[in-house]
Amino acid sequence: MEVGLLRSQVFFPASLEIQEELLKAGFKVPYDKESGRKTPVPVVVSSRERRKVRGLRLLKAKDYESDRKFALLPEGKAVLELDVTEKGFLMLKPKLMEYHLEEMGFLSVPPRLWGTWASFSLPFSAYESIVEELSAFRDDAKGIQLASKGSGSRIEVHAYKGRSRKDLGIPVFGYALGLHGLTLADEYFREKARENDVPEERLRYLKLGLKKRKETKAGLKVGVVWENGKPTEITLKLTTTEPRVRIQGLYGELIGKSRGELTRTDDWYVVVHARDFINALEAVRKAFG
Repeated sequence: MEVGLLRSQVFFPASLEIQEELLKAGFKVPYDKESGRKTPVPVVVSSRERRKVRGLRLLKAKDYESDRKFALLPEGKAVLELDVTEKGFLMLKPKLMEYHLEEMGFLSVPPRLWGTWASFSLPFSAYESIVEELSAFRDDAKGIQLASKGSGSRIEVHAYKGRSRKDLGIPVFGYALGLHGLTLADEYFREKARENDVPEERLRYLKLGLKKRKETKAGLKVGVVWENGKPTEITLKLTTTEPRVRIQGLYGELIGKSRGELTRTDDWYVVVHARDFINALEAVRKAFG
């Protein structure tokens, strides 16, 4: 089945692996103080609602309005395919048709230290059809627990499996996300290659995608956003916490959380067990009765 996404955000700047790959190729990531040249790793964003972004943060988009200070981006389009394998695994496949590239804003905590680095939001109206599609995998939800955060009238509840996975969610058995196959990303890096005096043919050898390593500790936070006591969104957040990696940046050593193994991939997917997914989804739906 296929469901339209409200929002899709993949924070590739959270990956030290991709940063190192670009540094080795000759790009100034994220910023060279001497020359002023910079190559921020893009955040890939698609939003069903129009989005207002500071002009300096917008790296690449097709059509938008701008008053120099801000850019007003049109509605984006993205979907999430849900495919179940014969062995009961659920493949979640985000597909972006309309999107843009942003630079990270100023943050007190560097994204390389974050747990969550990819998030996808669906309208809660999709809940019944998803549950019906996966109803054959429902069981008594042993081991599913809930965590919540929020303020005011908005509360987000997510499910996790087992006591040690509060920061992860339910187990993830595989994933692949990357900048390959995205036309805007290809155009962006070609422009940056010229700015950084990097031979353009070098781009064809870059690995700007990530897939799960065997040792990667990964999880998917399956959640529901409640506003004024009513469920409004289903949220899916891909999180990795271990192992730690270190690279040599432009101005010293950087240490952060691994996002996976570098690869070239046009496919985006996250693999979980269908049983875990429906149990987690039903648990967060029942959080407030």
